[in-house]
Amino acid sequence: MRIKYIILLAFCLLATPLLAATDPATEDEEAYYYIGEMNQWSTEDLSFPLVKQADGVTWEITIPAPGHDDGWFKVAPASAYGQSDFWSLLLCAPYNGCRELSGTMNYDGGAWLLPNEYGVDSYTLRIVPSTMQYELVPHEAVSTPWSGTLPVIFINTQEPVTSKETYVTGSYYIDALGLEGYESLGSAEKPLALQIRGRGNYTWNAFDKKPYRLKFDKKAQPLGMKSSKHFTLLAHADDDMAFLRNTVGFELSKRLGLAYTPEQQPVEVVLNDNYIGLYMLTEQIRVDANRVNITEQNDGETTPENITGGWLLEIDNYDDPYQIRMTEGNGSLLRFTLHSPEILSEAQKSYITEYLQNTDNAIYASDKSSTLWEEYIDMDALVRFYLVQEITDNGESFHGSCYLHKDRGSNTKLVFGPVWDFGNSFRRSLDNFIYVNTPFGQSWIGEIARFPRFQEAVQQRWNSFLVYDYDSLDDFIDAFVAKISAASACDDKRWPQYSQDNIIDRRDWFKSSLHQKVDWLSQQWGRPTGINDIERWRNGATDADHQSSDIIYDLQGRRVTPSTLKSGLYIRNGRKVVIR
Repeated sequence: MRIKYIILLAFCLLATPLLAATDPATEDEEAYYYIGEMNQWSTEDLSFPLVKQADGVTWEITIPAPGHDDGWFKVAPASAYGQSDFWSLLLCAPYNGCRELSGTMNYDGGAWLLPNEYGVDSYTLRIVPSTMQYELVPHEAVSTPWSGTLPVIFINTQEPVTSKETYVTGSYYIDALGLEGYESLGSAEKPLALQIRGRGNYTWNAFDKKPYRLKFDKKAQPLGMKSSKHFTLLAHADDDMAFLRNTVGFELSKRLGLAYTPEQQPVEVVLNDNYIGLYMLTEQIRVDANRVNITEQNDGETTPENITGGWLLEIDNYDDPYQIRMTEGNGSLLRFTLHSPEILSEAQKSYITEYLQNTDNAIYASDKSSTLWEEYIDMDALVRFYLVQEITDNGESFHGSCYLHKDRGSNTKLVFGPVWDFGNSFRRSLDNFIYVNTPFGQSWIGEIARFPRFQEAVQQRWNSFLVYDYDSLDDFIDAFVAKISAASACDDKRWPQYSQDNIIDRRDWFKSSLHQKVDWLSQQWGRPTGINDIERWRNGATDADHQSSDIIYDLQGRRVTPSTLKSGLYIRNGRKVVIR
């Protein structure tokens, strides 16, 4: 006999309507149970009974295909359970050690195997105990181009979607396919209204797999996201790292505590009856209580107090006729695209132009001990935003798709975030800061990095990230890739030119790049080593007793001097220390 592989069948998947109809065995009638766990067949488990059919002689059970490799099966009569000769009482396809069923099965793997055949998702095993006959009937998988492992959004439009400026009217529904943790939205019989257009710049023009912007007719909570009309379908055709660039960038934003990070859910998309692959249904960045939570400013506003905010801007790398443009302190062109408000009065234009110019002047101050720039930019938010971009080595992070906002008020500041586009992460040598040897140019951040106060704040938050957030990031990556793996294979079949094959190898490539960048940053900024290296400092020591380069913070993030130290935990030069 030839046995190709042995598998452990996942019996938890075998619960079917057939089993619910099973009558318990009686003393007068034998019952039969399917077992298929190689060398570990249970002599007690009665969980998988065959069902007696209407002809009174045939018994059957439907079981899923193994999914990986071929596997053995056997059938146990109820009378065998608890008997010392359990093994000799078994019924099975030809194999030594049990009473052999006979029959025909046209599978190369051999009659004693439950085969794993392409296009088959389950088998019905039928036996006639009185004649020791059996039959194994394959059931072909439902032929769909999507995986069945993720929700599917179906969109139908009255005309093709060919523009990223003009919306097309259509309808949509989301089929959760009965998957745990998801709820359907609308249905094929009762779809919901929407408008759809293209979106993006490079990603819209350079790829056949297009990204889209959605505007629902009514607010909805697709796949558990917060209620809104405005979402995007991001194609990530340019992400050959297992769809991890944006996914991990968003996750880092959450872990590093930015005020708002767009939510995303992986979905498969069918547009006008055409399967177009795996997408990320993502919240559109906009002013909203659940998104960028600032006061919304009217277009054309003129009231002096009102024009102080809110502002939602983007440092952009594409021209737009309504942009605010200026020359950065290093001579580069600096472009700000307006997202809210979009149409400016002269008062609005004058205010925001002056504010941005004053910010640039303060950043390029020759005295790097100056704190004037901190009056224009929220440094804490920038530190968090910068670390996300640096950890992912996003070479275009401060050049395009770089969002920042300002709330209303004369004392409010520019806040960097939310994060958005990580398409240029891990595409260069990983032994540089993102503002060094940048392929596109990075606005402001290279000059801000020259301020010692900024570097100190970065190192402090970096230490916290390494201690609390970094170690579990691999687990997050593994779980995400497992979740999208089957859908990614379908996407690769639909778009083979975009290199979504071998998702495990691509995941490992991403993880290797991430670890390499974190290790390099640790060489620059230090790596906390826990409490293994305990330094005992005398209470009441003078500042002169310590190196002038010592940088010490308490666990609330306040910088302290050695002479003020009391017993407790501190961060000294990027390392945890205990003061006794």
